[in-house]
Amino acid sequence: MSEWVQVVSGNILEATENIIVQQVNCMGVMGAGLAKQIRAKYPSVYTEYKRHCEQYTDARGDLLGQVQLCQVGEGKYMANLFAQLGYGKKGVYTKYDMLQKGLEEVLALAKKENLTIAIPYGIGCGLAGGDWDVVRKQLDDIFAGYGVKVYKFEAD
Repeated sequence: MSEWVQVVSGNILEATENIIVQQVNCMGVMGAGLAKQIRAKYPSVYTEYKRHCEQYTDARGDLLGQVQLCQVGEGKYMANLFAQLGYGKKGVYTKYDMLQKGLEEVLALAKKENLTIAIPYGIGCGLAGGDWDVVRKQLDDIFAGYGVKVYKFEAD
């Protein structure tokens, strides 16, 4: 990782940064992985996300590349990056170009409002099947000159 992308150990849901980023699908489902944990801790994020997806029932693909910002506390936000259409047990669901678009939008907002950003280690690479080498390069390129923390959860 570059000097601007700092990997730290810890639970991203305990991050002190202003914006916590997660990749989401376009189907309105937060049923596994980090999304499921976010749904449990911040039910309003799931409610807003599901409602947003329902507006695109006939055109789910139009959600790709969008960022939904949900306030979860004073100066604290969850950024839902729509970078995968569906989900499943096998295959690659991450759309790298849409992930990049979403990350760039989050960066622009953070710069404008002077906010800090936390991203989960392996974003788009766990259940979504993406390649961490590809995503890591995207993070290095996008956040050069600004800085971001990447949270790597390590169970005891």
